Parts: sequence; C-alpha cells; structure tokens
Amino acid sequence: MLMKVVQSMRPYQWYKNLVVFIAIIFSYNLFSFDMWLSSIFAFVVFCIISGSVYIINDVKDLERDRLHPKKRFRPIASGALSNQTALLVSILFLTTSLFASFLINKPLCYIGILYLCINLLYTFYLKYIALVDVMVIAVGFVLRAVAGSLVIDVRVSPWLILCVFLMAFVLAFGKRRHELLTASTSRDCLSQYTEKMLEDLLNISVSMLLMSYALYSFYTQDYMMITLPFAFYGVFRFVQLIYLENFGGEAEFILKDRISLMNFALWVVSVVVVLYLVNA
Repeated sequence: MLMKVVQSMRPYQWYKNLVVFIAIIFSYNLFSFDMWLSSIFAFVVFCIISGSVYIINDVKDLERDRLHPKKRFRPIASGALSNQTALLVSILFLTTSLFASFLINKPLCYIGILYLCINLLYTFYLKYIALVDVMVIAVGFVLRAVAGSLVIDVRVSPWLILCVFLMAFVLAFGKRRHELLTASTSRDCLSQYTEKMLEDLLNISVSMLLMSYALYSFYTQDYMMITLPFAFYGVFRFVQLIYLENFGGEAEFILKDRISLMNFALWVVSVVVVLYLVNA
C-alpha cells in the first residue's frame, strides 16, 4: 500500500520543488551547511504538500480518470488504492508536514498553508477557468521560491522571482498546447483555448522570461551576463522540442534530453563561478 501511496503522490513531479533552492544559491550561501539543512527541509515539506494535493485531486477526478487511456492506471483510478485510505493518508501527511514546519520555521508553515489553500481552490474550481489555471500554477512556483528565501532568512532579487513566475508560464502554456493538440486529457478549460492563442502566449512568455533574466543579470553584476548564452539556449531548446516533438505534455522529459542537461550543467557552473569566484 505504501508504494501505491507514493505513486499517487507523483514523485516524478517533485522536481518542481527544486525552486526552493534558488534562494540559497543566488544569495551567496551555497556553502552554508545550516542553510542547506533548512532548504532541504523546505523541499521535503513542499514535496509532501504537493504530493498530498495530487492524491486529493485523483480522488476528486476518480470517475473521469477511469475513462482516460493513461490516468486509469493510477492507483486510485484503478482501485489499487481506496479513496478512504488515500484521503486519510493525505490528511495525515499534510497535518504532519505543516505542524513540523510550524515548530521549526513558522514562515515556512504560513507559506505552506497558503500554497495548500491555493492548490485546493485550483483542484475544485480554478482549473476549469482558462488563463486563471496557468496563473495559479505560476503563483505556486513563486511561493516555492519565496519559501526558500524565508526559510533561510535571505532576500532574493525581485527580478529572479519574476523569472520563476514567467518560467512557470512557459511550462504551463507548453503543456496546454500539447493537451490541446493530442486531446490527451479531458481538461475542461481546453475548450477556452486555441492553438494559435497558446502559441502566442507561449512566445510572449518566452520573450518576457529572457528579458527578465537579462535584466536580473545586468542589475546583479556585469559578469552574470556570461550566463546568458546558456540560459537563452536552454529556453530556446525547450521551445524547439515543444514545436518539433510536441514535448510540452510532460516537462520532466527535458531531463532525458542530453543536450538540455549538458547546457543546464554549464549554466549552473557559470552561475557558481560568477557568484562565488569572480565576485569573491
């Protein structure tokens, strides 16, 4: 049963919670052991909260998922995990994680509660409204980044937070385009989108994301401009895969693209060199 519970929490989606580590990296605290412990704790808390919300979402959409060619194999939709057990486990996980965060770091607890409330609203109401659904997803990414800064008590550049917000737009519009073209989901709000509309919104989001990161680099220090080619190429590569291979359905597939992984590694190295060696 434990395996079914973990599977229902969709651990393959937990990479989104890595956003909490932006604060420790870009605040010049990469080598602070205590801050890493706090950041890892925040990461675990968000994995538990987001995973529990996935369980609640699967219980709510049980009947619809049973008609879906892929979702019908999920533990709850297939009957391998009962509704009652799933809900009980999700409530237990949510209560435990929030209580632990309240004892260890109250700001993290408050952000976690806000994140939970917004996602529950999304699950029951907001995901049926086009554009609002994407806005909520983007806000969720921002809350993760803010939590990462609050848990170690540092300030993160507003430009960097804006980059996180716009990055979520790129991921979400890419996914909506994939869903619309493949009809691979029964998402109600898709009827309120068109392919042309999603492509325009995707292109606008990409342009704003790149401009925001360029401005962040410029206002941080001149040498951060060295990281621009890697950042730009990473975004361009993702868009290329969206259009050529309809890659947007599951953004985590980017982790299987060797070119993207190599470019990401080069970007990370360039950021660390600039922030911790050049700026030392």
